[in-house]
Amino acid sequence: MIKNAVNFVILLSVVFFITSLSKIYADNFSENLRNVRAEINRDSLQEAIKILKKIEISNENQQEKIDLLFGDIYLKINQIDKAEEYYQKNFFTSNEEIEALTFIGFAEVRLAQGKLDDAIKYAEQSIKINSNKIRSKIILAIALTRLGESEKGFDILNELYLNRKDAEVALAISGYFSSFDETKKAIEILEEFIKRDPNNIKVLDQLASLHLFDGNKDKAIEYKMIVYKYYEFNRNRKKQKQAKAWILSINPKYFDKPVKVKKNEKKKQEEYEEEEISNYDDNKITPNYEEFAFAPNSHGSGFIVGDGKFVITNHHVIDGAKRVAVRNGTGKVSEATVVAISKDYDLAILELSNPYPKSFAIDSKEFVKPKAGEDVISIGYPGIGLTFEQPTITQGIISKVFDDEVGIFLTTAAINSGNSGGPLFNLNGKLVGVSFAALDKKKWLDEEGQIPTDMGYAIKSNMIKKVFDHEQSVPVKSAKFKKSSLYEKMLPSIALVVVLLDDNQ
Repeated sequence: MIKNAVNFVILLSVVFFITSLSKIYADNFSENLRNVRAEINRDSLQEAIKILKKIEISNENQQEKIDLLFGDIYLKINQIDKAEEYYQKNFFTSNEEIEALTFIGFAEVRLAQGKLDDAIKYAEQSIKINSNKIRSKIILAIALTRLGESEKGFDILNELYLNRKDAEVALAISGYFSSFDETKKAIEILEEFIKRDPNNIKVLDQLASLHLFDGNKDKAIEYKMIVYKYYEFNRNRKKQKQAKAWILSINPKYFDKPVKVKKNEKKKQEEYEEEEISNYDDNKITPNYEEFAFAPNSHGSGFIVGDGKFVITNHHVIDGAKRVAVRNGTGKVSEATVVAISKDYDLAILELSNPYPKSFAIDSKEFVKPKAGEDVISIGYPGIGLTFEQPTITQGIISKVFDDEVGIFLTTAAINSGNSGGPLFNLNGKLVGVSFAALDKKKWLDEEGQIPTDMGYAIKSNMIKKVFDHEQSVPVKSAKFKKSSLYEKMLPSIALVVVLLDDNQ
C-alpha cells in the first residue's frame, strides 16, 4: 500500500514537472514571438530572422506560426515570391486561426503581384473562416478599389468604419477618400481619430502627407516630427532617417535648433509600441517599397518607355518642380529630370537617373490611335492614400475622338488630377492615350459652344510623337484582356510621378 502511494506521488510529480516544463516552453515561445513581432514592427528584419531561427519548436502549430512570420518578413522586404513560399507551407493546416492568417498572407502576396482576382478570392476565403478579422476585409476593399470596383470597396470600408474605430480602418477609409481627391474628408477622418488616440504613429504619418498636399506645411512637419521622434525611440534607424529627410526637404533649417522632447513622451511611445505588438495580426503588412528622397507635395501618373530609360507624363504634373522622382508599380524609385516638353499637348518626357529594365517599358509599337466606342482602361495613381502603393483602374469607353489639331479624345473612364499623365489602354493592351485633368473649359466653351461634364480627357497616343519619336504601329489582331489581367501585365510599367514644387511658383 505504501509502495503504491509512493509510486502515485512520483507519478504526480512527473506529471507536474512535465506540465510545468510545457508551460515554460509555451511561455518562452510566446515571448519569442512577441520579440519577433517587435523587431518586424521596427523594421529590424534581420534581427527578427535571427530570433526566429533560434526558437525551439515543440509542435506543428508552433512551426506554422513561425512560417507565417517568415512570410510577413519577406513580404515586408518586397521579396514576394519568398513570402509566398512560406505562406504555402501552411496551406493544409488544421488550425482555423492559422488558416485565416495564411489566406490573408496569400491575399497580400497577390495584391503586391497585381493579381487582383486572386487577392479578392483569398481575402474572401479568410473572411469565411473568421469574419472578425479586419485585415482581410481591408485587403478585399483595396483589391476591389484597384480593380475599379470602388463602390464595393467603399461599402466594405464604410461598414467597418461604422462598427469599429481601429487605426487600420480609419487609415483605409481615409485613404479611399484621398484616392478620389477628397483630401479634406480624408484629413477630417484621421483628425477625428487622433482625438481618441493622439499617439498613433501610422495615423500621424498619413496626416503629415495629407496636410502637405493640402498646403499646410507647419501642420505636416508638426506631425512628421512626432513620427521622427517615435522612430528614434524604437531604434528604427531607417525610418528615422527617412522622416528627417522628409522634413528637411520642406524646411532645410528645421534641425538647426535643438529638438525638445516632452517628459511624458517616452511613456506614450512605449504604450503605442506595445499596442502595435498586441494588434500585430490585425495590421496590414505593406511591402517596404523604396522611399522618395524628399517630401512630395504634388503628384501625377506616368508610364515607362524608351527601353526603361524614360517616363512620359503630363507637362502640368512637373511644371514648376524643383525635384522630380518616379516609382513604378513594383516599388522601384528613380530620380528624374525633364528632358522634353510640349505645352500644346500637355506632355513631358522624364529621363531616369536609374533606368528600369527594358522589359518594363511600353514599346512604341504598342501605341495605337483611339477609336470612338472602344472600351478603355485608365491605370494611374488617383490619390495619396490606398493607391499610393500601387495604381488603380477606372474603366469606360471612348465617347468622342477629335482631330489631331485638337489632339484629344473624351472617355467615360473617370480621371482626376492624380491620374494625370497615366496611360489609357484598349482591351487589346495597346496604348491609346495619356490621361490629363487640365482641360481649359473656357477655351472649350469658346470653340465647341458647350462645357462637357462627367467625362475624362485624354491626349491621343499619336500626339506623343510631338515630343518623343516613335514608329507608327501596325494594327494587329490580338486576344482581349480582362481588366485584371491587363492590370497585372502593366503593373511594372506604370509610374507614380512625384514632385517637390517650387514655393515661388
